[in-house]
Amino acid sequence: MWLLRFCGAVLLIALAAFCSVIIGMSSYALTIALTGFVLQEALAKHLSAEQTYYWVFALRIVFSLGIAGVLPSIQTYLIAHTDIKHRSSTIAMIGASFSIGMILGPAFASLLSSLGLTAPFYIIGFLAGCAALLVVFFVKDAKHVRQFEKPPAINWLVQPVMPFLCMSSLSILAMTGVQQIMSFLIQDRFQLDVAQTTHQLGFAMMTMSCFSILVQMILVPRFQLGVVMLMFSGVGLGVLAQLTFIYLDSYVGVLLAMGLFGAGFGFLFPGIVTAQTLLVKDDQQSRLASMNASMQGLGAALGPVILASLYQLGQLVPFFALMAALLLMLLVFIYCKTKLKHVF
Repeated sequence: MWLLRFCGAVLLIALAAFCSVIIGMSSYALTIALTGFVLQEALAKHLSAEQTYYWVFALRIVFSLGIAGVLPSIQTYLIAHTDIKHRSSTIAMIGASFSIGMILGPAFASLLSSLGLTAPFYIIGFLAGCAALLVVFFVKDAKHVRQFEKPPAINWLVQPVMPFLCMSSLSILAMTGVQQIMSFLIQDRFQLDVAQTTHQLGFAMMTMSCFSILVQMILVPRFQLGVVMLMFSGVGLGVLAQLTFIYLDSYVGVLLAMGLFGAGFGFLFPGIVTAQTLLVKDDQQSRLASMNASMQGLGAALGPVILASLYQLGQLVPFFALMAALLLMLLVFIYCKTKLKHVF
């Protein structure tokens, strides 16, 4: 019995370590489809509102646990199969893919909803399952040998990569925070009702995403920009975006600021992540990607809360705070660059 349990534990460890993408996408497919089923049952009055809430809450927990390893695994795989010269381009393409998904996802779901309120859940779940199967049959990695030995622990607090992990968290905090307060800003600045605010907010978000995609899919790969240029360009455009938010009161000014902010993030994201990957050994890339995803998750959780709280102090306070944070980020990078001349 103990041998069976031991073999099962080893198998689970192997699956968790080397099949993160498959597990994550399968979890995505299953939980999304089950969410659609629960909501369908709720619409049919077979479940109460309280039961529906608890079921959806539980499914979202399972969804998050399953999909958490997808991005780190993708980043690790692509870095392992890309030379250093093209690393920033590869990471930029990852960011661009997420930006494209943020645009196409709501539009796709809106289109599918004409088939039924729960239809998008089933169809998206089916597509996620297909993605998992594509990984199973077409993604091969003969470059690495599976090892079951536990690697030595890493004290991230004393690693030179730690400032860049904090930068990663701060950049996502800024992005999610701006997305959170933008509806408040548009409604307060132009005195719009809820429907008009939603309409104008959609254009602003699309502008930001499109400029981010443009930078990450075209400019960064085309010019093979290094970490230094990416960081300076990202912070410069980010600061310019905050000044535009502050001094241009028109809706065109908001669109311009969102475009600049998206472009700045398009430079900043690959710059920060590329710098991280250059500061650790090859056998630490997987754990670095996981740590970076955790820090980004922390930023995503704190961003809406912090910037919404600052917005209550004044309409322009969040933008002054972000401008100061971006300048501080640049100063920290310059300091790190002087200490790590052999890397950057």
